[in-house]
Amino acid sequence: MTQINHIITLIQSNKLHEAETELFQAIRNKPLEAQLWVMLGETLLLQKQAGAAKRVFDRAWLLDPQAKWVNHIYEAMQELPLGEPRPDIEDLLYVPKVSVTAAILSHNEAANIAKCIVALQGAVDEILLVDSSTDDTRRIALQYPKVKVVPIAWEDNFGAARNIGLQYVTTDWVIWIDADELLISEDVHAIREVASVYDHSNITPALHVWHLNRINGTVQHDFSQVRMFPAQRGLRYYGRIHEQIATDKGVYQLDTYRRAVKIRLDHNGYDPAVMQSKGKLERNLRLLKLMIEEEPENPGHWLFYGRESLGIGLEEQAVTSLLEAERLGIQTPLFGRMPEIYRLLIQIMMQRKNYAEAEAYCHKALAHSPDFPDVHYLLAQVRMRQADELLRLAETSIKQSLSSLPNYRGSVSADYHIGEWKAATSLGELAMRSGKLARAKQIFSQLMDKPGATEILSAKLNAIETERQRLNQVDQQHQK
Repeated sequence: MTQINHIITLIQSNKLHEAETELFQAIRNKPLEAQLWVMLGETLLLQKQAGAAKRVFDRAWLLDPQAKWVNHIYEAMQELPLGEPRPDIEDLLYVPKVSVTAAILSHNEAANIAKCIVALQGAVDEILLVDSSTDDTRRIALQYPKVKVVPIAWEDNFGAARNIGLQYVTTDWVIWIDADELLISEDVHAIREVASVYDHSNITPALHVWHLNRINGTVQHDFSQVRMFPAQRGLRYYGRIHEQIATDKGVYQLDTYRRAVKIRLDHNGYDPAVMQSKGKLERNLRLLKLMIEEEPENPGHWLFYGRESLGIGLEEQAVTSLLEAERLGIQTPLFGRMPEIYRLLIQIMMQRKNYAEAEAYCHKALAHSPDFPDVHYLLAQVRMRQADELLRLAETSIKQSLSSLPNYRGSVSADYHIGEWKAATSLGELAMRSGKLARAKQIFSQLMDKPGATEILSAKLNAIETERQRLNQVDQQHQK
């Protein structure tokens, strides 16, 4: 961090050549640090060398696909001159080429396989189809260059099937693609570059790709799946379904280097219509049940069983499974999916309108993963629902104060202003909080002549008028 702060100081002082020299050295020492590449790109932009800067930012984005600077920086580069060629930048970017196989595990994918293979043309050295089909999938696949088919018998075990495929991979690296996924055309060259960049990592890389999951007409971005890794460094798959890549030490170890990379796959297999048509959830539950019987102490199995149960509408089964996943996950220090357990439990409790329990799970999740954005968002949703509930209870209490006032005969005198204007004023305040400004204004205006209420209500009417003017200004700006 000290070195980075020093480089930032150099850039801020406009000592750009010195900053470049420092960054070149830092990148040679840590070529996988995306932040260093970003800083070098910024230094080049300040020197109006957009051509070299783009090459550098491309590498930074490759290493950190979730970066937030991307749109802003790429737009800025379009306004700047390309500048002179920078052979030294090209030397810095250079990595020795390695070979890559795209492996596809397929079963009766005749409708998808051609599109999948066409999208991979030029991206890899070989395409390996690990296939258990009874339709025309193999015949279609073999019409394309670089395709090799490994026929297998399906035994209800995705991990075992992939491990059979790995035995036939002869290249340096492998990337697994599903038959219903399409490599984004802009990333055709990214596969080999990623493999080359990570090939010399001391810790075996296990890289997460970028899924663009099309669900109900929207795109959900997912970086959770390891799909790419060196083929000759002892990695294998574990699990019948939702299989995980690991060394022979097992899944919950710190012996792989896991990072997301900018290799984008367009995927429609999670769309509910597709899931239903292929019976995926029922199949997944069946296989997960077998996995739980085989490894009852694995928290991941219980998590996925709970998640798939929820997807099929078995809510009680989902809760039971998720609570078991939580119990086992707490006992498994390197289990990395605790936030997902809590997110699902929060969503279930919110659906049940059990906001107190939903809030409790939010706090558990934040204690485990303070930076997980989803839980901060869900906690806000919980609190808004709690606030709505409190507002409804407040309205009930206000009306109760009015209905009980005529019949009250206690020894402590009641505040008769409640009946004259205070209760109605409170209902107006609730209308304001609900955004019903016109209704609030009507209530307050009707009460202005009540003794003791004028000053209070004048302030509230002024507040409504100020908000009305602000909203009008916003509307006028939008119309322009």
